[in-house]
Amino acid sequence: MVTNKFIAKIEGHGELLVDWKKNKVKLKILEGERLFEGMLVGRTCEEAHWITPRICGVCPVAHHIASVKAGEASLNIVPNKTTLLLRDLMTCGQHIQSHFLHLFFLALPDYVGIDRGTELAKKDPVSFKRAIALKEISDAIVFLVGGRNVHPMTTTVGGFHKIPIKESLKKLLQKLEKTEEAAQKTVEFFSGLEYPELKVDLDLIAQAPRGTKLPTGEESNEDCIITVASNKVREGKFKKSPVRFYKRDFEEEVKDYSTAKFARYKKREVLTGSLARLAAFEKDYRKFVKPKFIEQIDFENPFHNNFAQAIEILYFHKKAQNIVNQLLKGRLDPTIIKPKANPPLKGIGTVEAPRGGLYHEIHLENKKGLKPGKNSLIVYANIITPTVQNLTSIEKSAETFLSQKKHRSQKQAERMIKMIVRAYDPCITCSVH
Repeated sequence: MVTNKFIAKIEGHGELLVDWKKNKVKLKILEGERLFEGMLVGRTCEEAHWITPRICGVCPVAHHIASVKAGEASLNIVPNKTTLLLRDLMTCGQHIQSHFLHLFFLALPDYVGIDRGTELAKKDPVSFKRAIALKEISDAIVFLVGGRNVHPMTTTVGGFHKIPIKESLKKLLQKLEKTEEAAQKTVEFFSGLEYPELKVDLDLIAQAPRGTKLPTGEESNEDCIITVASNKVREGKFKKSPVRFYKRDFEEEVKDYSTAKFARYKKREVLTGSLARLAAFEKDYRKFVKPKFIEQIDFENPFHNNFAQAIEILYFHKKAQNIVNQLLKGRLDPTIIKPKANPPLKGIGTVEAPRGGLYHEIHLENKKGLKPGKNSLIVYANIITPTVQNLTSIEKSAETFLSQKKHRSQKQAERMIKMIVRAYDPCITCSVH
C-alpha cells in the first residue's frame, strides 16, 4: 500500500509518498520550476545579485553574496578587508534569522506537543520571547549592513555602495551584548529536548573558503569542499576537493515525481548544513560554545541537525560580536574594487547558506573589442542549492528509519518521517530555482 501525505511546517510545498511494503519513501516537490538560471542569461554581471535573492525570502543574503562572489571571480576582483568583514557580519545575521524561524516555529512544535509555532506564546512564553529577541537582533544585523532586513541593497560587485558608520556599529554591538543570553538559553533549551534515535550512513559536506584552517590542521590554499562519513567524524577522517571541480563531483538527477533535482556528491548521499559545518569546524565552534553541548551531538543522527542549528545561533551571535569589534578597531575602507586586466570571465561564488553549501557560477560574454566589466552580459548560469543536495539524503533517512522498525504503528511512522523531513530544514523554493 502507498500513502500520500502533505508535509506541513516546511518552507514550501511537498508531499510524502510512502510504500509501506517496500519501505520506500519519495519526497514529492509540488512547486513549479522557476528557471532563475535562464533568467540570468542576457542580464549584466551587476544585475545578478539583485535577481537571485528572489529565489528565497528566507535566505536571500546567501544568494545575494554568492552571486556577487561569482561576479568578482569572473572579473578577477579581490575585495578589501572591510568588505569581507561586512559580508561575514551580514551572513551571521542571515544564519540567526533562518535558524530561529525554523527551530521555534517549524521544528519545535513536534517536540513540545503543539500544532503550530504561534502556540508557543501560550505554551512557553519565555522561549517565545527569546525567539522574538533573536528575530530582532538578526534583522538589525542584516539591516545595518544590507540596508534592509531582507533582500540587501547596499552590496555591489567589488564592495559596498554604502557602509555603516562606527557609531551605528557601536549601537549594534550593544544590542548584541543584550541579546547574547537569549542565544545562550536557546542552546540550553534545545540541548534538553529528546531527539528520536536514528543512525544513517551519509557523508557530511561543508565548504572551506581559501585561507580556512581545515580539520586536518592544514590551511586551505583555495576554496574547497570538505567531506566526512557521518560515522567517521570523531576519527577525523576528512577529505577535501577543490570547489572548481564541483560540477564534476555533484551529480544532479531529475525524478519523474518531483520538480526539483536530487543531487549526490561523488556518488554518495550527503547532508549539508549545520550538522556538517559543526563536524568540519568543531574547533572553531568550541571557541564560542561550551564543549559539553558540542559533545552531545550525534553526527549520524539527522534529528541532531536541529540541535546543531541551535548551537549555530549562539556561534554566529558571538562571531557577529567579534566581527563588529574588528571593524571598530580598524579603519573602515569604503573602496569599491574595480576589475583587473584580462579577467577569466568565468567565476564560481560559494557561500555556506543556513541550510548548507550554495554554489553560483556565471560566464560572461567574451567579445572582441568589448571591455569586460560589471555591465558584461551573462551567457551561462548554474546554481546548486543546499536543499537539492539534501533531498536524496532525506529520502534515505526516512527509508532507514522504516528499515530500523522503531515505530509502533503506521500513524507514528508517518509522524516520524515528517519530523525527519523537518529536521533537514528543506527550502522547497530554493530546490526548484
